Amino acid sequence: MGMATLYSLFATLLFYFQLLLFVFCVLVASAAGLAASPLLALVRRRPAANWIAAQVLRVLAEQVLGVAVDVDGTEHLAHARVQPCIIVANHQSLLDVLWLACVLPHRTVVVANMFIAHLPVLGWFMRLAGNLFVRQGDKLSIKALFDGALRSLEHDRVSVVLFPEGRRNGGSESLLEFKKGAFYLAYCTHAPIIPIAVQSTRALYSWSDRRFCRNAVIRMRVLPPIATQSLAEEDIPALISSTRNDIQKACIALSSPAHANQQ
Repeated sequence: MGMATLYSLFATLLFYFQLLLFVFCVLVASAAGLAASPLLALVRRRPAANWIAAQVLRVLAEQVLGVAVDVDGTEHLAHARVQPCIIVANHQSLLDVLWLACVLPHRTVVVANMFIAHLPVLGWFMRLAGNLFVRQGDKLSIKALFDGALRSLEHDRVSVVLFPEGRRNGGSESLLEFKKGAFYLAYCTHAPIIPIAVQSTRALYSWSDRRFCRNAVIRMRVLPPIATQSLAEEDIPALISSTRNDIQKACIALSSPAHANQQ
């Protein structure tokens, strides 16, 4: 067996070990949120379980996985402390849960794929914490998601995190086209939109290449909130385009070697 083969085998083993550590971190964080959910439900603060789980995951990501998150523009998240907001971000890989744990406001729910709702521990926790689920391509599921998000913003007074690309883009710097849902929701509720841009994480994690780096930093930027009080329905396409462009530009800047050298 040659050295190249041994190196490849060792790298693959390290990948799966790091992946197991990731699953462990997510399960522990989910268990913490799950344990807190019944008490929080009694005081009508179910979404706060998401924040509790996020704090646990943030610490575990740094101490166990060796993955830190560098956030620029955290002051813009202050809007979510005083009113419900719609938070939109680019969607790449399972690493999204790590950066999200570092910026998730106290009273916030997340939109996730329906299959997650059926996973042990993680799915139980996310359901109890009031998160929203959607089955891609299912019109009834999409309608139920919109109604749930509307209720969260207007009745429950909590913020909602959505990924307008609709699916993972694989860590590409070129974002997928944004879907209308988050922006139509902003039109209906006049909730501010807070865009978030995250660097391409393909160099840090890739399933196809069996790569999951330790001692890594995920760089992200919270962009200034977009007011929607005067948003008209005919303005939605332009808003989608400008928001996507702003996130796209920030993603490219964050992924550039020049930005990395400034850290």
